[in-house]
Order: sequence, then C-alpha cells, then structure tokens
Amino acid sequence: MGGPSTISEVYSFLSRLFADGDLIPLGRFQSWLGPLIARRRTPMIENAYSVIGGGSPIRKWSEIQAEQICQRLDKLSPGTGPHRPYVAFRYADPLTEETLAKMQSDGITRAVAFSQYPQYSCSTTGSSLNELHRHIRKNTSDAASIQWSVIDRWPVHPGLVKAIAGNIRKCLNTYTPEERGNVVLLFSAHSLPMSVVNRYVLF
Repeated sequence: MGGPSTISEVYSFLSRLFADGDLIPLGRFQSWLGPLIARRRTPMIENAYSVIGGGSPIRKWSEIQAEQICQRLDKLSPGTGPHRPYVAFRYADPLTEETLAKMQSDGITRAVAFSQYPQYSCSTTGSSLNELHRHIRKNTSDAASIQWSVIDRWPVHPGLVKAIAGNIRKCLNTYTPEERGNVVLLFSAHSLPMSVVNRYVLF
C-alpha cells in the first residue's frame, strides 16, 4: 500500500485508498464517496502521522529492503545480475505507474513483481497486481518488452517462519528458565471478512 512520507501527502494517499474498489468496494458510489471519506479522515490521519515524526517510514525501509534483496541476489545468482531494486506503492509515491515508467526508461527486460504481503488477499496483493496489470495494458508497446514473474504469497516460506520463530525465542530468552514456562504467547491476526476471502480477482 505504501504510506504518505510527509503530512502533505496524506490526502492524496487516502483519496487513492478509498477510490480502490478492490480494497473497499463501494460500487457505483465509489467515485464521489471515496473522496468524501478521504477529506473527512485526513485531519485525524495527519495528526497521527505528526505524532510519529511527520510521515510514514515505509518508503525508506522498503527501499533499503529492496536494495539488500538485490545485493543478496547478486551473490546467489550472479548469472542473472546485476539486479536492480524498484519499489512501487499502490496509494503513495512512488506509484506503480511511475515505477513502471522508470523501469521502461531504464531498459529493464526481466522483472519479478514481489509482494511484501506474505499472505495473499484480493484486497492487498490482488489490488496491487491488478494495478500493475492495468498500467501494463495501457502501455502495451513499451511494457511488452518486460517479461514478468510474480511472487504473490509466501506465508509458509521457511525463511519467514525461521525469522518469526527467532524473534520469539529471542524474547523468551530475556526471561529466566524458571519464568519461561509461565510466559504467555499471544498470537494476533488482522482478520478479513469472508466476503473478501471468497472474492475471486482476475489479474
């Protein structure tokens, strides 16, 4: 999804978010109800971002993460390198359309669309891939030069499981062996309505 890097980007971020029928289906009222909700929510969200330093840090960390993934790929698969990192957000800069145009101008011919949502949902990964597909179709002559692969879900990937388990162990180790047996582990998940789970989205 991305996030507004500055307070001034909050309204445009919310406006795009509430205009996305994949995320929040408002039917035929989407075009006018989306901006109305965005305007009403903007002051509260601006205040929330002010409290955490004036904007979302997600762009900074996404760019760092993408750069490090490419560095690792250069070592693991030098034959397909050098690998170049690109970040595309659904609702914030850099938008999908901007990133795709940059890739085309850079002469990219092979790309992997790698969703940072480990689990798949039509309202998150699905919406992002639909947006990419829409812009590819708009620019068929240029975009056809890029051969795409997609990683759209990886919730049980051993690397992710190992990282989560490692963080849990690290925290448990802050307790004495005697205390550890009484520590309560609370697992919380952001749930989805069954209407979203059951929705089928074509890419």
